[in-house]
Amino acid sequence: MAASSSGTGASREAGSAGNGSVVTFNRARNTGSIVDSVVEQIEETITRQGLPAGYRFGTKQELCEQFGIAPATLGEALRVLRGRGVVEARPGPGGGLFVTERSPLLRLAHSVMELRQRGSTVNEMIAVLAALDEAVVSDAAVHRTDQDLRDLDDLMNRLAEVWHDPVNGLHANWRLHRRIAEISPNAVLRAFYLNLVDYIDGELAADGDSAPRLPVPGFVADSEQRLEKHRDLVAAIRSGDQARVRTAVERHGSLDR
Repeated sequence: MAASSSGTGASREAGSAGNGSVVTFNRARNTGSIVDSVVEQIEETITRQGLPAGYRFGTKQELCEQFGIAPATLGEALRVLRGRGVVEARPGPGGGLFVTERSPLLRLAHSVMELRQRGSTVNEMIAVLAALDEAVVSDAAVHRTDQDLRDLDDLMNRLAEVWHDPVNGLHANWRLHRRIAEISPNAVLRAFYLNLVDYIDGELAADGDSAPRLPVPGFVADSEQRLEKHRDLVAAIRSGDQARVRTAVERHGSLDR
């Protein structure tokens, strides 16, 4: 079946994945990164259609034709996907691109991705992040390096610059939280937190200027008090003082009215 040249999601023949059906892909988007477009299509298709380990997508040549891309571009996308443990390439007769057996961490990450289809809201995600904040910031205070602190300072400065921009300010906020979480050596905590942040940030990008707001009367997203709470988080991480971490996280979780 020929790949469509217009949509962004994968299509498939009648039947359910894993029962003799064939998954095919649409041409990669010409806007943004083509590699990212290919990676996104493959990951979303595996998750949405529940493709089992060992499912064969086809040969590299077939995938290049479906996506409308050069072999080198597909190779870059496959490097990303292999690094994430999502797919593997097998040589020889009957070879091609196959879905891998996902590790528990990857299954956790894909479970988060599936929340969109289940209708979970951004505010529900934010509530879960708030419950994890102390563990994430506490780990950062213990394990941060000098380079981590320099990165946090740079992100904090950028956040202050765009704080009153309703869209860029929110994206900068999540970049800061993402970098804090990356410091944690706890792979489960880090993976879960980062996937939640990516989900939220992706929803903001999809919404454009209509950024979601917490449904709390009088809540001001870009108040100077909230900006100062983010500075307190970075300062607490720099101090390494766990009592200061708890205070900063509690203040960060409170709403300004």
